[in-house]
Amino acid sequence: MSKKASFSYAPSRGKGILFLFPVCALLIGAEVFLLMNFGGTKIGLQFFLLLIAMIIVAVPLIFLLYRLYSLLFSSYRLERDGLHIQWGLRSEVIPLNAIEWIRMPSEMTEDVPWSVLPIPGAYLGTVSNEAGHTYEFLASDMSRMLFLGTSRYIYVISPKDPAAFMNGFERILQMGSLTGEQWTTTRPVGWLLDVWADRPARISMILSVIFLIILYIWVGLHFQPGIFLPAVFSPDGTVPENSKSVNVLVLPLGATVIWIAGSILGLFIFHRRENRNIAELVWGASSAAVFQFLAAAVMNIH
Repeated sequence: MSKKASFSYAPSRGKGILFLFPVCALLIGAEVFLLMNFGGTKIGLQFFLLLIAMIIVAVPLIFLLYRLYSLLFSSYRLERDGLHIQWGLRSEVIPLNAIEWIRMPSEMTEDVPWSVLPIPGAYLGTVSNEAGHTYEFLASDMSRMLFLGTSRYIYVISPKDPAAFMNGFERILQMGSLTGEQWTTTRPVGWLLDVWADRPARISMILSVIFLIILYIWVGLHFQPGIFLPAVFSPDGTVPENSKSVNVLVLPLGATVIWIAGSILGLFIFHRRENRNIAELVWGASSAAVFQFLAAAVMNIH
């Protein structure tokens, strides 16, 4: 028998994808629509209403995009050293001898609390009940949930085939544990500290923030309600007649959007150790893009 024998189980993703993907697509379309209208709006009530609407749409969009990413990149893997749970940037390795029991929902002898902000495809978070037991949800589908009792938490998972997971667990137990695997927990907050410890990533982020601050200060000091920038240029560098123009505030806004997008993309790439050089390039490129917005503002706004 192979010492590396393992059994991988994907979580139930169908309901989550059917809910999260259309909602995210709808919010992205709304954000693009608001951004396109924001660029050509003069200072006034409509301008501030659009700005507030963009912020309101962006917050749930980022939240739901991460939950969709976590659902797509998640798995439960049984190995002879323990149960490996991966859920987006969250990971957990539970030694097999730490799992005291596994139960179906119908076998639970107490009321199970809800996870934090439960939605299809994302039943996540830590919740305690009146009995003093803490539940750690890493699940996607209520109808396929399994409860794993340990000395720390009661972990809640939802493999696509719960019966197959139970059979795999029994087979792994029959093989026996190879080593005394350490219980390890990786959460996004701790993982972000690893990103900050990476010198190129830290320098890129610091430079990006500095460029953004200078950009906002420059536009703020020179801003006047009537300042608009040409949206297009002819090949010789002149502005065509009757060309559209955009509000000058689109420069800091566009720089912020690009920086956030680049930062998030770099974070996802950085998650895999072998791709960390690519993540550093992404962060460097986003920093360079923010600098170009700053240069455009300095050259066009006096």
